Amino acid sequence: MNALLLAALVATGIHPPAPVTIGHSVQGRPIELTRVGDPAATRKVLVVGEVHGDERAGRGIVTALRRAVPPPRTELLLVRDLNPDGFANRTRDNAHGVDLNRNSPQGWAGAGPRPWSEPESRALRRIVLRERPALTIYYHQPFGLVDFPERGSAREARAYARLSGLPLRHLTLRPGSLSRWQAWLLAPMIWSVMLLWSKPWLERFHYGPFEWAWRSLARGRLQPMRKRGAATVAAAA
Repeated sequence: MNALLLAALVATGIHPPAPVTIGHSVQGRPIELTRVGDPAATRKVLVVGEVHGDERAGRGIVTALRRAVPPPRTELLLVRDLNPDGFANRTRDNAHGVDLNRNSPQGWAGAGPRPWSEPESRALRRIVLRERPALTIYYHQPFGLVDFPERGSAREARAYARLSGLPLRHLTLRPGSLSRWQAWLLAPMIWSVMLLWSKPWLERFHYGPFEWAWRSLARGRLQPMRKRGAATVAAAA
């Protein structure tokens, strides 16, 4: 699976598949899932672009992946907005004021009246339980790193960190986080990518990390990344 994400980034001009609604937010906005690849595939890859409404950079990655061609026997499950109310209102939490990434039962510490109290987190739970993804990626901001998986192999996380230029780091455990619940429930490869704001990144680099990975794969060699004269940064997105 080391080449899984790179292979999935080979974008084409095909029309992206139509999304399906998997749930609704507190304020009634649809939560949509786009399937890309073979629906009979045995290997599912779940990518969530936005959990906190004010952390928006991952949405663009999911949008790009809608036109991707996954490797054989692999299907991408793409959720661009898990928190559409937060996105519309420019807030971290959902319309109930609950942090969705603290609403799972794994180490729950009081986000919401009870674990899974929120319709958005329940929609994500249904997809995970039904599809049992082998690999899951959650995008967050603004730390500029790849979070070390809590359980299972870190091979894919290391590969992503190496190819994107993001450091692989251990974050402190987040009580009630979605990835923590998923890791302990299913023990697949699950990790979170923390993105920096896109503007500082593009001031220093020619491409975003996914475009750089795609170009390097397509051309068979690593492409130049840093713009001339750009200052060195400790973390990148």
